[in-house]
Amino acid sequence: MIDLQTLVEETGAESGLSFNIDGILNESVNLEYDGNVAAMIGMILKMCLEMSEDVNNGDLKQVMIKNNDGIVVASKNQDDNCIALLSKDLSKMGLLLRKMDSIFNN
Repeated sequence: MIDLQTLVEETGAESGLSFNIDGILNESVNLEYDGNVAAMIGMILKMCLEMSEDVNNGDLKQVMIKNNDGIVVASKNQDDNCIALLSKDLSKMGLLLRKMDSIFNN
C-alpha cells in the first residue's frame, strides 16, 4: 500500500490522489474537488487505455498532462488502481515521472 501523503512530500507535488480507473476516489492529499478530479483523470486514463489497445501500442502505464501552470502525472497498475500527482512546478516533471515509474514497476 502506498502512503500518499509521504509520496506527495517526497516528490514536492502540491497534491495527489489515489483512485480506480472508473474514477472512484480512494484517498486524496491537498486537493479540492478531489472526487471530480479523480473522475476526470480516470476517464482520461480509460480513453488513453482504449486508444493504446486500438493502435496496438501495448498496455497503458502512465499519462502526463502538461499545461501553462503545472503538470499532472497519472499512473495505473495491472489491476487498474491509479495514482496521480499534481504540481505547479514544471521542473519537477522528471522527478514525478521517475517516482511514479519506481512505484508501479515494483
